[in-house]
Amino acid sequence: MTSSGYISVRAGALRMLVAALVLAAALVAVGFAWRAHAAGDALQQSREQLRERAGTIVADVFSVDSTRWQQDRSRARALVARDFLDSYGAQLSRPPEQGTAAVVWRPEVVSVVDADDTEGQALLRVAVTVRSDAPARSEAAATTVRRSVLARFVRADDAWLLAAADVIG
Repeated sequence: MTSSGYISVRAGALRMLVAALVLAAALVAVGFAWRAHAAGDALQQSREQLRERAGTIVADVFSVDSTRWQQDRSRARALVARDFLDSYGAQLSRPPEQGTAAVVWRPEVVSVVDADDTEGQALLRVAVTVRSDAPARSEAAATTVRRSVLARFVRADDAWLLAAADVIG
């Protein structure tokens, strides 16, 4: 039997089918890898945005000055989600307590606990300074305490909004 170097039509078709299947499988694998990479980049960007904004949002929501409390509270209402307004909305419509000149929240450490494209949680360490209406010479005129806050955020369009905040320590 001599071999002429030609393959049968059936064997050629089978080889072409196998090559097409291998190529299709490779394209599917590349597509999945690309989508996973893109999703990972989007997730990382989402986490970074939350880490950058969480401290400022919490500080702006909870800080208030008695001389401009309406503006402070209006700004705070723009930074919170409907969930927060349903639970704490009344507090964002009144001035600071009697005898308080200002409450200032300053974020010191912000860590993202969990985040995706639509919501996230951050753990914050904040310094809360309460300045009373007492004369400036009084030692009790300002008091600073540090608090740990677990805050939940939701994304609305391209902005993070505070949905809940719990002081945990």
